[in-house]
Amino acid sequence: MDWIRLTKSGKDLTGLKGRLIEVTEEELKKHNKKDDCWIFVYNVSPYMEYHPGGEDELMRAAGSDGTELFDQVHRWVNYESMLKECLVGRMAVKPAVLKGKLWHL
Repeated sequence: MDWIRLTKSGKDLTGLKGRLIEVTEEELKKHNKKDDCWIFVYNVSPYMEYHPGGEDELMRAAGSDGTELFDQVHRWVNYESMLKECLVGRMAVKPAVLKGKLWHL
């Protein structure tokens, strides 16, 4: 319940003052510390103390996508709802070159 109370408090849990950004892989990799921990497109630092598996478990995915690890442990959890106040943005789309043409994945 404490986590729900914190998400409803109005506190900036993203660390971005309400701005949504385009998150590149390079940017994501920079946020790999307990007090600055992004997983996929969420700043999970505020959630650390509330995670039932503890800080160490979240830190396994720090600065990375984390989807595969998440799905192995608890695919059934609605993380989008739980972490919506921690959303920092969307993953940047990487352009790909296919047969000499530029495509966006």
